[in-house]
Amino acid sequence: MVLVIADDLTGAAELAGIAYSYGLNTALVTRVPEIAPECDVLVVASDTRSMSEDEAVSVTHKVCRALLALKPASGSASQFPTILFKKVDSALRGYVVAELQAFLSEMPQQKVLYMPANPSHNRIIRGGRYFIQGVPIDNTPFANDPDFPVTSSSVCLQLGITAHSGIIVADAEDEADLQRCIALAEAQKALLAGAADLFSALLKRLGHVPCKSVKGADSGVLDENGPTLIVCGSTMSTDLSRQPFVQRRKLPLSSMPRSVFDGEEGTAEWMATINARHLTKSSMQPANNGLVLNIPFESSKTRQQALRLRNTMAEVVAQLVDKLKPTELVLEGGSTAFAVAKALHWSRFRLTQQISPGVVRMESLDSPGTHLTLKPGSYPWNHLFE
Repeated sequence: MVLVIADDLTGAAELAGIAYSYGLNTALVTRVPEIAPECDVLVVASDTRSMSEDEAVSVTHKVCRALLALKPASGSASQFPTILFKKVDSALRGYVVAELQAFLSEMPQQKVLYMPANPSHNRIIRGGRYFIQGVPIDNTPFANDPDFPVTSSSVCLQLGITAHSGIIVADAEDEADLQRCIALAEAQKALLAGAADLFSALLKRLGHVPCKSVKGADSGVLDENGPTLIVCGSTMSTDLSRQPFVQRRKLPLSSMPRSVFDGEEGTAEWMATINARHLTKSSMQPANNGLVLNIPFESSKTRQQALRLRNTMAEVVAQLVDKLKPTELVLEGGSTAFAVAKALHWSRFRLTQQISPGVVRMESLDSPGTHLTLKPGSYPWNHLFE
């Protein structure tokens, strides 16, 4: 079994989707169970990127210990070989060194090979420097990231990696380089930490091959036989009203009220608006087939405000799921998705479809019959509604 730890839910879903595209039975959880589910790949979303550094380190320790204590569903421990992989962001975001060192401290290995490059997306490391589309990463919009701004294209300087960190950083400009990285990790008896391309390279090294046709990939993306709840978790989200799926299903839009956005009112105010406009018998825009939620204002991007908005959205979604009983729940943004899953008390998912790289559809094992589709905030919506 391959065990993966990811610091956000969309990153976890991205790797789960890759594993699924290789024909592997894949499960995604937000809490490590005592007994391993019946699967080839188990991906754990820790959501540590949205925490403080101290919280992130503490959670990483707990997740590692829980995975090491994981019991096989059947058979003896000797029939339960595992490979551990730490998913990292491909733009150097997150508490990289702190989490990798917490990861190492729980394992018998003394080193970890860190490879955030994604050559398939023209994100490479050359001479220790990170380039995106040929541009040093500190000259890209990632320099203005509100939580983890990139100030140097040198991977080691940006993250504070030293010779004593226990972290190996290699160059990688193509898939052959990634395979050499894996060979280097094997020779050094090092753990692997990397982005999507390194994980894909690892699966190939283990003898797996991508499936030409994955079950479900050619069918309709979203089931139209039940209600659909679409949650635009990013502020200033794209207008979905003209999307064919939204028009065909006549899904009304409910935007977070300004008073709720500003913190003057809470969840109850937004729910009262939704009930009056969409859920009563006399409503002018009935949510017969579901609803679209969004935040129409630009956030100040402070961590405190982001947390409040995320939790408010999650509380509203949880109440609507109880009222509407949607068969499809579409969530934009990893932090929002994690908060929603937590509010719903959903922690176990089975991959059913990779819609496109990074966008996956899963069945909630805590609410059978309900499918959850995750879309990173920076990805377009179009492919979901074709």
